[in-house]
Amino acid sequence: MGVFLSFWRGERALGPSFWLFFVAPCVIVYAALAGVMTLPHVPFVVFVCLLAASLLIFATLSIGVIRAGEAHIAARGSLAPVWGSYVAIIIVLFIFGAQWLGLYQRTIWKPEEELFTTKMDRLHASTYDLSLSDDGRVLTLDGDVALGSTKIIRNLLSENSGVKALALNSKGGNIYEARGIARLVSEGHLDTRIEGECSSACTIIFISGANRTMGADAKLGFHQYRLDSTANIPNVDIAEEQSRDRAFFENQAIDPEFLKRIFNSPHNAIWYPERSELETAGVITTPD
Repeated sequence: MGVFLSFWRGERALGPSFWLFFVAPCVIVYAALAGVMTLPHVPFVVFVCLLAASLLIFATLSIGVIRAGEAHIAARGSLAPVWGSYVAIIIVLFIFGAQWLGLYQRTIWKPEEELFTTKMDRLHASTYDLSLSDDGRVLTLDGDVALGSTKIIRNLLSENSGVKALALNSKGGNIYEARGIARLVSEGHLDTRIEGECSSACTIIFISGANRTMGADAKLGFHQYRLDSTANIPNVDIAEEQSRDRAFFENQAIDPEFLKRIFNSPHNAIWYPERSELETAGVITTPD
C-alpha cells in the first residue's frame, strides 16, 4: 500500500510510474472489461458499477503519472517523456471510452433476428393446418402442400404411432413436397380420405393411400402439370415429371384409360371426375 501511495503522490520515477503503475493496471482493467463484453447482456447496475470502478482506477492512476511527470520536469527539465505519458493517458481514455460504450450497449436487450430459413418455414407453415383426431388415428392436412410440410408430417407420424389415415383438404401446392408426403403414406401403409377438395399436387398424396375414400361432398381434381413461374427453370422437364407420377399412379392400380384423361386435361383448368368414374378407375378403393 505504501508503494502505491508513493506512486500516487508522484514520489516515484516517471518510468516505473508509467509502466508499472499505469500501463500494467490499465491492461488488466481492459482485459476484465473485454471479458464482460463477451456476455450477450449486462445488467445496467453491473454496467454502472464497472464504469465507476474503471473510471476511478483510471483517474487515480492518471493522477499518479501526472504528478510523477511534474516531479520529472522539476528534477530534470525534460519534457519529451512527460508529454509522451500524457498522450498515452489520452489514448487510454479513448480506449476505455469505447469499452464503456460497448458495455452500455450490452445493457440493451436486442430481439434475436429470425433466420431466413426459419422465417420461410414459418410463412409456409401458416398456409396449412395439421390436426390430430381425438382418438389419434386420423391426421388432417387442411391447406396448401407447402415447403417443409413433409418434414413436419414425418415428425408428427413418428410422435403419434397410432395414426392410421391421412385426411386431405387441399387445392395443391409443391409437387416435391406432395411426393414426400405420399412416400410417408406409402411407407406407413396409411389410408387417405377427402372430406372437402383435393386437387392438383394433393392428388398424388391421395392416391398413395392403402385405402382411398371420399366424403359425400368431396371433390378430386386433376390437371396437366405446369410451372408456376413464367421463367424457364433449368433441369425441370414437365413431361418427365408428369411421366414419373403417371407411373406411380399405374403402380397404385389406377386404370390406364383414366390416366390418359388426367394428363390430357388442360393445365389451366381442373377436371373433377364423377364419383362413378373414380370408383370404376380404382381411384376410390372403398366407396362410402
